[in-house]
Amino acid sequence: MDTLNLLQETATALGSDVATHAGFPNPAAGRTRTPLSLDKLLITSPASTYLFRIRGHSWHDSGIYDGDIAVVNRALRPKPSAIVVYTTDTGELCIAKWSKICPQHTTQDATLWGVVSATIHLTLNS
Repeated sequence: MDTLNLLQETATALGSDVATHAGFPNPAAGRTRTPLSLDKLLITSPASTYLFRIRGHSWHDSGIYDGDIAVVNRALRPKPSAIVVYTTDTGELCIAKWSKICPQHTTQDATLWGVVSATIHLTLNS
């Protein structure tokens, strides 16, 4: 019989528990934080959220680059400074500042599709 089993049997007979440790403690064992979830961070309403790949170079001033991923929420109402996705009369999806296409200034060929709630910029090209 090894020493750990003997200690456990003695502790059980006395009506108490003995905690035994072997090796180094896990430094993450005491952490009670929930794990980081990109889904929970970036997607507030899953049923109305879509991901799009950005193509083009006209949004560099706003920090959006060719190949970035746009998180688009169709349930959000746009604010004047929001970046939105809209459809043209030909069915093409485009992005613009809402203040540039909002209803009082828009032409008949643009329809709001959704609001860009986040962008994901990949730093490594794979």
